[in-house]
Formats: sequence, C-alpha cells, structure tokens
Amino acid sequence: MKKTVFVLVLFVVLFIALMVGYRIVSSPPDTGLVTTFSLERGWGVRKVAAALQDSGLVRSRFVVIWKYRQAFAPAPLQAGKYLLSDTMRVETILGLFTRGEVIPTPTHWVTIPPGVRLEEGISLLASQMERPQGEFMDVAKDTEFLASMGIPRMEGYLFPETYEFADSLSATEILARITATGEQVMTQGWKDSCGTLGLTPEQAVVLASIVEREGKDDSELSLISGVFLLRLRRDMRLESCATVQYALGEVRERLLYSDLEVESPYNTYRHQGLPPGAICSPGPASLRAVAMPDTTERYLFFVSREDGSGHHLFARTSSEHSANIESVR
Repeated sequence: MKKTVFVLVLFVVLFIALMVGYRIVSSPPDTGLVTTFSLERGWGVRKVAAALQDSGLVRSRFVVIWKYRQAFAPAPLQAGKYLLSDTMRVETILGLFTRGEVIPTPTHWVTIPPGVRLEEGISLLASQMERPQGEFMDVAKDTEFLASMGIPRMEGYLFPETYEFADSLSATEILARITATGEQVMTQGWKDSCGTLGLTPEQAVVLASIVEREGKDDSELSLISGVFLLRLRRDMRLESCATVQYALGEVRERLLYSDLEVESPYNTYRHQGLPPGAICSPGPASLRAVAMPDTTERYLFFVSREDGSGHHLFARTSSEHSANIESVR
C-alpha cells in the first residue's frame, strides 16, 4: 500500500514538474529584446525554430516546432523581414510568419518618359530613387549584366514606364526589371513581325528609337516608320535630324547645315543604313510602329508642319518634299 502511494505521489510530482517546465520553456523570454528577424526563402519550420532560439526570441526551438505542427501546419512560413519582440508568445510569432505580416519596405516611384537618352534616363532614375547616378551607370555599362539580359547595350532598353521600386533593391535588380518590362512589348510575335521586314530585334529597336525622336503624334508613327523602312530598302540615307542631334550630344531647336556634316557613325546624313545603336529609349507605340509600318502611300520624305501640332507633311518625291519645305517656311 505504501509503495502504491509513493508511486502515485511520484507520478503527480513528475507531472507537475513537466507542466511547470513546459510553461517555462513555452513562455516568452521577456528581457525586452526587440529585433528584426529575417526569415529566408526556403526555410522550413526546423530552420526557423533554430534561428528564433539562436536570436533569443524563444526559449526552446522544440516548442516552436510542436506548436507549428499542432496549430499552423501546413500553412507556409513566408519569407521576409519581421519586427519581433521576445515578449511575444510563440503562437503570435508563428501567426505573423504564416500571414506574411512583414515589415513594410519603403519604395520610390520612378517615371522614365519615352525618347530619353541613356544619360538622361539614368539621371532621372538616380534622382527619383535618391541614389548616386554612378551606381546605375556602372551597371548599365557592365558587359556581363548586358549579356545576362540578352541586350547589346543599355541605350534603347531603358524601357519607358512608371515603376515602383523597393528601396532594398540593388541597381542591378532595378535595371533588370526595367529591361524585362520592355521584353513584355518586344515579344516573340513582335520579333517575328520585324523579321518579316528584314529587321533583327536589335535593328528594330534602333529604328524605333529614331521613330520615337522624329514622331510627335502617335497617329503618324507608322507612316514615319514606313518612310525609313522604304529608304533602307532603296539604299537611301535615312537623313534623320534626330540622329544628328544624338551625334552632337545635344538637342538643338534648329540644326545648321554645318551640323549635318558632323563626323559620327550616328550621322545618317553622311552614313548609309542604320546607326550602330539606338539613340534613345523608344516607347511601346514606336516599337509597334516599326513592326507594323505604313508603306501604303510609298512616302519617302517628311517635314514638320511647324505649326505646333506635331504633325508632318509627307511626300513621295524630292520635288514634292521641296515644295512641302517651302510651304512651312
């Protein structure tokens, strides 16, 4: 009888000890620690539990594993940065992880308009992101980065759009996203259409950049694209003022005849065919215009109406073109 009583008492003592021990190890450390906890992508509950214990946010990793399996599994533990305190219960922490209640990441909005040169676009990007310009320019000139994105150079591929970028992103990640956004317009279908016109994707971007700088109204872009395409087919020089301005390194309201003589591979008044690279970042409308040029009227020339409308006068012959030039003077 005494032995039975002793066993019962021992059992009760051990049970109470286990309960007290469980309460202790499952309770928050409560030392006042507040910290940022990084839950990395691909971490399972065991890795998370060990990291929480190592950070001093919980007393026992085994309690974390047990409570997750009892109350939260199979909900995924979402990667991100969390603001945690060692006064939080394990259930509270696991609730944050499974709901993905991460620390909000500060962001900046950036607008890159169509038709800007690389230096202008990088300047806008750096200014709006509040970062050094050189940080982005170094990436833009990095041959390994360009190769990884499958582009020959950054000029022409700083795709015009309004973006929201997290401040935590690197310059490489930002430029990669901008380039990838352009690929959503330069689809395989777009490339195939350009190919039927005899243009490689790179040549199409170059031509689109010229169309972008020459055109002021989207309704005329296909006509302007058609003019340049027909001139290329006839081995006529493009004679684009926009390429001369690029060669000069500045946009001038009016070009002088002497400007047209500047020696540069980008000067299409002096050199046949397309220039060696894009002269700006073309927008979606110009890229589409190159893939779908309007050559119905067989125009080979155009000149600005100079009336503030942004429209042009088109001509099939040099004599018609000369008459149009006289009419707008």
